[in-house]
Amino acid sequence: MKTAFAILKWLFISLGAIFLILNILALTPAPFYMHRCLGEDPTWKKDSTKNFCPDYIIMFGGAGMPSESNLIRLYYTAEFARKLNKPVILVHPEDSVCQVEMTRYLADNGISTDSIMFMISGSNTRLQAIFLADSFPQLKEASSLIITAPEHLSRTLKCLKKCELKNIYGIGAFENTVDFDLTLNKQKLKGNQIVPDIESTNIRYTYWNYLKLEIICFREYFATVYYWLKGWI
Repeated sequence: MKTAFAILKWLFISLGAIFLILNILALTPAPFYMHRCLGEDPTWKKDSTKNFCPDYIIMFGGAGMPSESNLIRLYYTAEFARKLNKPVILVHPEDSVCQVEMTRYLADNGISTDSIMFMISGSNTRLQAIFLADSFPQLKEASSLIITAPEHLSRTLKCLKKCELKNIYGIGAFENTVDFDLTLNKQKLKGNQIVPDIESTNIRYTYWNYLKLEIICFREYFATVYYWLKGWI
């Protein structure tokens, strides 16, 4: 009985310490930089060739259509495909709706349907990288621009390089922050005047956004460690 109580005691203490650390981190810019680091390709930043023009643009999807994550990746894909005039390969698990809707989105944004290809095998990054290398063997010699969610970019690039796709660069599909004033500035909002207005945008928005980023980043850290232990990256 005492042993069980001691285990529960240390379990609650450990969970409390973790919760405290997460909350402290959410009050700092650390989660922003953690997420930013995952979504930036260091080889792209160090590359001296500013006019890099890939042979293929490869987008890794993974959600339904429409969905926030797929739409922002498609937005980036359409922007680069239109600018560079290069073929697109959409990596996405087979789905009865997504292929049609993703193709329609790109077509509506000026991308020729003849230049859009799909790789629909695999439901995780490792398997998708294997099937991509097998289905498009020319990618091992060609140069490619990889587009995916920021938190997945680092692991995706490592998986592809493990499958001998060497000449690749990555772009994380980051959201743009708003540039308008979110403070209340003593606006006449009426309501219960006894409850004070919360002027701080850090309390109203940033803190909660950073808590969410922490979960996203730590989940990706665990996935990366797992992939490393399996020898997939």
